[in-house]
Amino acid sequence: MRLALALGRSVKELLNTVDSEELSEWAAFDQIYPLPNPWLQTARICRTIMAASGNYKRIPDEDVFIPASRKKPQSNEQMIAELSKLFGPPQGS
Repeated sequence: MRLALALGRSVKELLNTVDSEELSEWAAFDQIYPLPNPWLQTARICRTIMAASGNYKRIPDEDVFIPASRKKPQSNEQMIAELSKLFGPPQGS
């Protein structure tokens, strides 16, 4: 998927135009020089901005900014607890 995205093609188009040997070469290339990962790039930008602002008690890890379909949705209490780690306890409660 990332190869198709990096080449500006759909996965179907990529598979119709590239043989298994070339795909193997791309896979080997990706092991040495990873293809761009837009989620990871965005996460790094978010962390950098948070660190530069100086307004946060703790800068979260990159994975906090990357959506994960396997994570269970947080309850309201869990969200408040996570936000409290960054901003302190909620006002007026």
